[in-house]
Amino acid sequence: MRVCIIGAGAGGRSASGRIRQMEKQAQIDVFSTQDEIGYAPCEPPFVLRGVARWEDIFYSGNFFEERNINVHLSTEVTDILKKEKRIVAGGQSYSYDKLLLSPGAIPSVPPIAGLDGKNEFTFSTNIADGKALGKIIPKYTSAAVIGAGAIGIELTMALVARGYDNVYLLDMMENILPASLDQDMAGEVEKAMQQKGIELLLPARIRSIKSDSGRKRVTLTDRELVVDFVLLTTGAKPNVELAQKGGIEIGETGGVLVNQYLQTSDPDIYAAGDCLENWDMITGSKTRRLMVTTASKTGDVAAINMISGNSNPYEGTLMTFVIEIFGHQIGTVGFTERLAREKGLDAVSVTVSRPTLRPHLGGKTLHYKLIANRRAGTLIGAQVISEEVIRGTLNQLALAIAEKIPLQRLASLDTPYSPAVGRDPIKDGVKKLIRKLD
Repeated sequence: MRVCIIGAGAGGRSASGRIRQMEKQAQIDVFSTQDEIGYAPCEPPFVLRGVARWEDIFYSGNFFEERNINVHLSTEVTDILKKEKRIVAGGQSYSYDKLLLSPGAIPSVPPIAGLDGKNEFTFSTNIADGKALGKIIPKYTSAAVIGAGAIGIELTMALVARGYDNVYLLDMMENILPASLDQDMAGEVEKAMQQKGIELLLPARIRSIKSDSGRKRVTLTDRELVVDFVLLTTGAKPNVELAQKGGIEIGETGGVLVNQYLQTSDPDIYAAGDCLENWDMITGSKTRRLMVTTASKTGDVAAINMISGNSNPYEGTLMTFVIEIFGHQIGTVGFTERLAREKGLDAVSVTVSRPTLRPHLGGKTLHYKLIANRRAGTLIGAQVISEEVIRGTLNQLALAIAEKIPLQRLASLDTPYSPAVGRDPIKDGVKKLIRKLD
């Protein structure tokens, strides 16, 4: 079997490894426009922060070489010829039995007046973007970061760590992490960011961004900011140009349309990672999910189906997310209350703040919000913030949402307790939700 994979990120890497595991004799060719691969794509902000080096974030060993996978670096695939079952890459032709599209996403920059490319930077999973910023950051002391999502926040923290005098974080929405947190939960973390000297401008209406005497002038409706450079972290969009050119169908959200086996409109072509149109596990509605964990998972699922003949359906995404911000761990899963209402669900929510342990034993406060579907009596979303590790709590909530466990069942589970360990912190919120539903 001959398999071609377009993209060597998390999706392509995961898929190629699974294919080799299942099909020892397969010829596998992976194509990447990047000069370097094999690094953890979430970690460049930590290098920019100064807590890691570029060489630290590369995976140990040579993943592709050890598995006899042919990697073509700095090689752009320019054509997909479906009828002939071949692609054109770097001016050469490669035939395939199965093809995987996993080219990732590209930065999405809004049409802000005055943008001229001078001291304006975007950020992607391409390590070249991180290295370019690594050369720029030491030269300056002020910046405006446009976009308060995860990448924008992580880069803002990197600037603070590097001693910047003025750091502004702007977003058109009313709170940080608007895709994951409701406004009533974001405030706790926003306070911690402000205490570190970050000026949050939420919501911000940007009229223009212009160059002025070697600096950048950001004009808002009510004030002006003058900074050394601007970081545009305003999201990303699926990289589907090649798929469109090759006649592959695109979905309503702008990603490559796939079925439950991650098979595209061509039965011999599959898709994985940021380029595909995803769907949520709660309602089945179409969505985008541009996360490394999702890319890795979909790459694995697509590979199994390419080799086994569609035996492993993909269930969709729970939209799980986690980030650390100045000592606070923030984890979310499922819908925000705002998004649930936008989808027409009768959403009911409660917020709870309680220590994980008794104060005299050193417990830190756990802030969380639970969102339920009144009609179904099940959880559809959760948001958790704490200065302690939240992974176990978040995993518990993710399982409850994925399996649509009734609230009454969650409240009655037999969970352990010890003064030194604490008890299940979620039960209080579940019981509050049940009372609110009645």
